[in-house]
Amino acid sequence: MASSSSGIPVPAKEAIQVLVLSLADESPLVRRESMSSLKDIVALNPLLVLDCCYAVSKGGRRRFGNMAGIFQVMAVGIRALDKKDVDPAFMAKLSKIATAEIISSKELNADWQRAAAGLLVAIGSHLPDLMMEEIFLCFSGAISALPAMVQILADFASADALQFTPRLKGVLSRVLPVLGNVRDVHRPIFANAFKCWCQAAGQYSLDFPSHSFLDGDILSFLNSAFELLLRAWATSRDFKVRTSTVDALGQMVGLIARTQLKSALPRLVPTILELYKRDQYTALLATSSLYNLLNASLLSETGPPLLDFEDLTVILSTLLPVVCIYNDCKESSSFSVGLKTYNEVQRCFLTVGLVYPDDLFLFLLNKCRLKEEPLTFGALCVLKHLLPRSSEAWHSKRPLLVEAVKSLLDEQNLGVQKAVSELIVVMASHCYLTGPSGELFVEYLVRHCALSDRDQYDHESSKVGIFGPAELRAICEKGLLLITFTIPEMEHILWPFLLKMIIPRVYTGTSATVCRCISELCRHRSSYSNAMLDECKDRAGIPNPEELFARLVVLLHDPLAREQQATHILMVLYYLAPLFPKNINLFWQDEIPKMKAYVSDTEDLKLDPSYQETWDDMIINFLSESLDVIQDTAWVISLGYAFTEQYVLYTPDDEHSALLHRCLGILLQKVDDRAYVRDKIDWMYKQANIAIPSNRLGLAKAMGLVAASHLDTVLDKLKAILDNVGQSIFQRILSFFSDGRRMEESDDIHAALALMYGYAARYAPSTVIEARIDALVGTNMLSRLLHVRHPTAKQAVITAIDLLGRAVINAAENGASFPLKRRDQLLDYILTLMGVDENDDFADSSLELLRTQALALSACTTLVSVEPKLTIDTRNRVMKATLGFFALPNDPIEVVNPLIDNLITLLCAILLMSGEDGRSRADQLLHILQQIDQYVSSPVEYQRRRGSLAVHEMLLKFRTLCAGGYCALGCHGNCTHNKQIDRTVHGNFLNLPSAYVFPSREALCLGDRVIMYLPRCADTNSEVRKLSAQILDQLFSFSLSLPRSLGSNSVVDIEMSYSALSSLEDVIAILRSDASIDPSEVFNRIVSSVCTLLTKDELVGTLHSCTTAICDRIKQSAEGAIQAVIEFVTKRGAELSETDISRTTQSLLSAAVHVTEKHLRLETLGAISSLAENTNSKIVFNEVLAAAGRDIVTKDISRLRGGWPMQDAFYVFSQHSVLSYLFLEHLISALNQSPVLKGDKEKGEISSHFADTQMDDDILQAAILAFTAFFRGGGKIGKKAVEQSYAPVLAALIIQLGSCHSLARSGQHEPLRALLAAFQAFCECVGDLEMGKILARGGEQHEKEKWVNLIGDVAGCISIKRPKEVQTICLILTKSLNRQQSFQREAAAAALSEFIRYSGAYNSLLEQMVEALCRYVSDESPTVRCLCLKGLVQIPSNNIYQYTTQVLGVILALLDDLDESVQLTSVSCLLMILESSTNDAVEPILLNLSVRLRNLQACMNAKIRANAFAAFGILSNFGVGEQREAFLEQIHGAFSRLILHLYDDDLSVRQACRNTLKRIAPLMEMEGLIGLFNLHGFSSDHRVDYEGFLRDLARQLLLHAPSRVDNCVASTIQAFEAPWPTIQANAIYFSSSIISLSDDQRILALYYTQVFGVLVGKMSRSSEAIVRATCSSSLGLLLKSPNSASWRTATLERVD
Repeated sequence: MASSSSGIPVPAKEAIQVLVLSLADESPLVRRESMSSLKDIVALNPLLVLDCCYAVSKGGRRRFGNMAGIFQVMAVGIRALDKKDVDPAFMAKLSKIATAEIISSKELNADWQRAAAGLLVAIGSHLPDLMMEEIFLCFSGAISALPAMVQILADFASADALQFTPRLKGVLSRVLPVLGNVRDVHRPIFANAFKCWCQAAGQYSLDFPSHSFLDGDILSFLNSAFELLLRAWATSRDFKVRTSTVDALGQMVGLIARTQLKSALPRLVPTILELYKRDQYTALLATSSLYNLLNASLLSETGPPLLDFEDLTVILSTLLPVVCIYNDCKESSSFSVGLKTYNEVQRCFLTVGLVYPDDLFLFLLNKCRLKEEPLTFGALCVLKHLLPRSSEAWHSKRPLLVEAVKSLLDEQNLGVQKAVSELIVVMASHCYLTGPSGELFVEYLVRHCALSDRDQYDHESSKVGIFGPAELRAICEKGLLLITFTIPEMEHILWPFLLKMIIPRVYTGTSATVCRCISELCRHRSSYSNAMLDECKDRAGIPNPEELFARLVVLLHDPLAREQQATHILMVLYYLAPLFPKNINLFWQDEIPKMKAYVSDTEDLKLDPSYQETWDDMIINFLSESLDVIQDTAWVISLGYAFTEQYVLYTPDDEHSALLHRCLGILLQKVDDRAYVRDKIDWMYKQANIAIPSNRLGLAKAMGLVAASHLDTVLDKLKAILDNVGQSIFQRILSFFSDGRRMEESDDIHAALALMYGYAARYAPSTVIEARIDALVGTNMLSRLLHVRHPTAKQAVITAIDLLGRAVINAAENGASFPLKRRDQLLDYILTLMGVDENDDFADSSLELLRTQALALSACTTLVSVEPKLTIDTRNRVMKATLGFFALPNDPIEVVNPLIDNLITLLCAILLMSGEDGRSRADQLLHILQQIDQYVSSPVEYQRRRGSLAVHEMLLKFRTLCAGGYCALGCHGNCTHNKQIDRTVHGNFLNLPSAYVFPSREALCLGDRVIMYLPRCADTNSEVRKLSAQILDQLFSFSLSLPRSLGSNSVVDIEMSYSALSSLEDVIAILRSDASIDPSEVFNRIVSSVCTLLTKDELVGTLHSCTTAICDRIKQSAEGAIQAVIEFVTKRGAELSETDISRTTQSLLSAAVHVTEKHLRLETLGAISSLAENTNSKIVFNEVLAAAGRDIVTKDISRLRGGWPMQDAFYVFSQHSVLSYLFLEHLISALNQSPVLKGDKEKGEISSHFADTQMDDDILQAAILAFTAFFRGGGKIGKKAVEQSYAPVLAALIIQLGSCHSLARSGQHEPLRALLAAFQAFCECVGDLEMGKILARGGEQHEKEKWVNLIGDVAGCISIKRPKEVQTICLILTKSLNRQQSFQREAAAAALSEFIRYSGAYNSLLEQMVEALCRYVSDESPTVRCLCLKGLVQIPSNNIYQYTTQVLGVILALLDDLDESVQLTSVSCLLMILESSTNDAVEPILLNLSVRLRNLQACMNAKIRANAFAAFGILSNFGVGEQREAFLEQIHGAFSRLILHLYDDDLSVRQACRNTLKRIAPLMEMEGLIGLFNLHGFSSDHRVDYEGFLRDLARQLLLHAPSRVDNCVASTIQAFEAPWPTIQANAIYFSSSIISLSDDQRILALYYTQVFGVLVGKMSRSSEAIVRATCSSSLGLLLKSPNSASWRTATLERVD
């Protein structure tokens, strides 16, 4: 036994032994802590630790379950030994144990074997010979032990090359004899060992180059091993053996003799190359070995290369495909390996290139010429890699490389193309590209920049990895830009050669990149503009300016093309302006920046759905204005030829082709040569593919552009086409095919003709088109186009008719108006074309049909808008065919929305062009509106939105027609109120009297219209709400300007009406601005305005028609209708007659019965109540009673679905000023005579209201339901009655809650449910919604604590909402504390404990309550005691001071209560009262409280424990007076417990201890303590942080409070036996930390041995893992302490 520094012995040996034994503990935590402690202390006395480990290790795994841990500790200990302490005999024993364990099993990679190997390697670091001898002994034993021994030698070589290498001979001499007998399964281990040994030897040579260790024997051994591995192992069938052998041979080639290496090369090289047939990991290994072989064979300083280049060709040919395989691996798992392999291959080639540069160059070129894809790709990659590194050696061979690369330009393999492209860029950077060959290579890059993702390749033969056309294109684009921007020498090759790349069709896809390069070249050469012109003129094959301009203008078509193509094309035009006529330069300088600005932000451009059409128009305008500026007829003619020749550059389905048509069309518009024009339009039509809609449209627009100057020429061409339909050779050839095929071709021709006719009319001069249109329509030429069936063809014909109509409108705008003949016939054509043909079977027929119908509606609008006016039949036929579109589904929205917009526009046009005067138009308006009503009130949201939008738009148009002509104020002549009529709209109507021109107000049927649109103002859709408000505004603003019929009795207050209208318009202004405003407020203002604006007759009509509105299927709209009815009868009910009231009541009752939703029914009944309140209530009440009587007789009202509507009516009538008194009498009676509960005999007398009636159970249940119904009525008068009796009602309900919960606990639940229903109704009545929620959450909870808390929550809610009622309620409840039933006392106490918080304003009441609570604090019920105590501590803060002493006395007494719930309540209440207590009240009992709280801190109840700690901290506020010293002793007595419970199992206890420690820290006056409590470890919930805090605290105590350490350690040691394992562990660690850091001999003498012994004992005996683990770490602290230095010399007697 060792002694401590103070002379007191400690059982260090025993501690070490226990720690060692704990390595085999069942708990991973204990094993981990023991291992950590042993590793920490082993350096202090490695021999003792080793002896203890040795003692338990002798039995092996059979006796000790964690030999891996033992071996790991022993390895650390051996490494910590000083040289002088190394005992070879002992090391020999340890090595024998390790080797015995290793060879005791056939396993080769168990954790204990790895640990044993580590132990042997550690022994070898001190005694390598001993370790090796022990291993060598195994070589003579069983063969199964050899692999493990060899692996140990390999590990030793890797760990300590300097000690291993000198002993390599001994290793080899013992390994070689057994090498031939090694089985295949073990050969990888031996091969890996040779690899490690050779690596160690190489490292030794680098560190000690002057010390040669390779003597003849070693070389002989290595040669023999090399020969064996090469001859036998390298050819093994086992793949793992082969790979590990090759890996080893790759390390050995640098150590064996050159002669043997040379002789081995013919066998070694094929062996390595054979591995390339496997996976990529093997390829990396093989390449690394191959690099070592090449390095040893070619770059040796002792002789010439061992391999001629001819010998290397096989190696190099094998390596080249490796580049192809792994160069483009992009998968994350293989990318790293592939990249390493690629780099190793390049190193191999570089090594060869250093010795044979010329031969390697020719070899690579020959591989390129073979055009075998893998070899070619690899050769190109190597050339790319070596070209910068071998530029001097290969300088003279530039032409050969150029020719070789030129021969590969036609290769179709993607990998080869990628490699060629990259090599071209490298060659350009080294000035290999000159003259025609340079242009050829540039053209190659350009060609591959034009690749598209749609290009088809043979993936198996051409695709490399995941490399595809997109990647190749990106490489070429970057390469072309790189050589343009960064290599000045390339400028003379690129300019003007790149201009050739603009025209060819094959380069269309690279336009953006080429134009960007040209722009950059021109920017550099801008100061040499004349030289630019000369170079373009002198260089053969450069396109002329007309060709460039024609090509670039058409390529501008797509503004969203990749790489900002449009911008770069515009820049090219900008820079190439000197090539064009001189007068164009200034125009382009001004115009091109504008066009660039439009396409600069592509994201913003995408937001405009018509961006493409706008951009195409800008291009045509740009071309047109450019031609106007040029004013060179010959140049324009030449440009026309250029346009004509470039048709071959675009496929018909390419939209560029459509733009080309338009470009040629605008050019022909500028040409006066009619023959030239005729020839070009013939060419244009011949080149067009009219089967493609976009091409067809482009052709039609082009013909229209030409028609602007050559109308007759175009019409002649169109007539010729029409006449030849079906007679051409093309049509005759088609006769051999199916009818469907001929039909589609015919459709295309007819569609193209129709569009060309339409655009010809659209663009032709207005002064000359009348006769042409008359001829076209009058001869029924269009009827020949109606037989088309394909949707796109139909759309084309419809568009053509629309264009004809627009041409007529345009002519009228230009002053050449004329009527469109056979307009009605054209409308019939359109209606026919937009219908569905039963035989149609097109792919996207439904979508295309919608598009066709949208176009048809637009065309109908155009035709309706032209003269002559519509006939009645045509108008009705159009409406019948189109109104159904309002019901179309919402998807696809991009097609349906324009269709609906077109429909609304059509209806407005019909309204504008129908009727002869205002009256007939009003009839037509009402007719249309009535047909749209079904959509306005539809349950489908988008239909309501469409219908509302249509109504609004039509009202706007109608008001435009009829505005003015009559002054609503009765003025005559000219006045400010009179709105004038637009003569262009009304025509001859100004000559008629206003009474004839305008309808009367009654003709608009405003009553019916208002109740139709007013509910929509409350719609769920904001757009519908906004539109409906605007509709009402339009109706009333227009109606005010209309005359009233002579028989009308309604009197209108004009000033009030205009004021209301102004208010309505203000609301609409708010809605339009989308201001943040409550929709309900908006609706209220709308209803208010409408109420004023309606006449008496209109009001009656609105009320009589309200049933449908209230039954609206949109809930919000139905509510809005009800609200509107209430508003109308409230403000204007006095105007209604008895008949009106009766009919209105019937309408409302009918709505109430039919409405299925409860809420809407109640709202409807509210409207009935409002009607009764504001009209003749008797009539209303009689109607309701009659309906109720019928229901009672004929229906089972208790089973009606949705409830009995008449019962809901009773809720509403309770709000009536007359009827409510009848219900009030009934309600008061129900309140006084609440249902008698079974088993409860303490009830009051029966009310006089029911004195003459014998009440049975059913009647009693009905009374409860009526009682509930009254509360739920929520009427103002009924609520007032409840308010007057609020206190007694509430007190009775609270007391009965206790009774009912008692019954519920005994199984009688119905009374509780009934009472809760009444209570809920009461809450709803008085508006205490929060109290209702409280009851709903916990009303049916039967546990005492929950329902007691429920009563407290209810009382708290009442006190907040009804403070004036508290006094009366408390007086009643105070008297209830003496009831016999405990559950009633508990209910009263629960309520009083909460009410007392709000009784501060009533001193006498408070005094009575305190007296009662103090008296019943000794009640026999623990619940009553707890509740009374809770009530006492909740006395209002302004009054608590006078009762503090009394309350504290009660709490002090109850802290010792035998009931744990009372204890918890007492300590919780103490926390509350202390916050507001004074020193005078607390100081007399401070010590008593401290003692009791310290007792409670040891309670097993975590809540009591946490509150006791927290209360102790608050007591520190009062320990400043005479009791300070005594209280300070209490603090020091509790300090250790607080520290230990900082890491309590309960989080609340932890937090309480933290807060308390921070409170008491100032009183302890210990320096650094407050700062320590602010550290992270103090607040952390991680044990590691807590233990760190304990160590820091121990230092602070020893440094600043040494006098308190004794008591602290003593109290901590007492906690060793705490009932909580965590607290035991905390105490162990805290005491160990103090002792390990202390230098006080007295403390050490008292506690060191004691604690040390306890730790050793608990490690052996404790059943808790956390205790054992903490003991392990604590022993480590004690043993590492300077106080235990003597044990470091202790030893353990070794017993073998």
